[in-house]
Amino acid sequence: MEEWDKEGLIEWSENGVPRKKIFLDEKDGKKMQDVWDFKDPQYPKYPTEKNMDMLKFIIEASSNEGDTVLDCFCGSGTTLVAAQLLNRHWIGIDKSEPAIKVAREKLASLPDTLFSKVEYEFLKEL
Repeated sequence: MEEWDKEGLIEWSENGVPRKKIFLDEKDGKKMQDVWDFKDPQYPKYPTEKNMDMLKFIIEASSNEGDTVLDCFCGSGTTLVAAQLLNRHWIGIDKSEPAIKVAREKLASLPDTLFSKVEYEFLKEL
């Protein structure tokens, strides 16, 4: 640790706890870019529908299988479908009746497989 400190690789927190600085070029894996090239769906069923590949990318980068994804403005349900396809649990919330209808249709269109049956509970419609 003394050698790292001499090399300027130690960062000291406000309460005096040392941490090793880790630079981006030292990390394994794919580096995130600041410009993403995802196209909007060609024929959206809902005005603010997002790209499925983009949502899968975000979910994979920010969660693990079995985690729960919350989309509190789920709109057309694309995030919920992406989460389901990536083996995440999900919670979707929206107050728009047209959005809920589209989301339910989208979830119903997911195919059941031998190992995965799409099951969800619709809790409440206001």
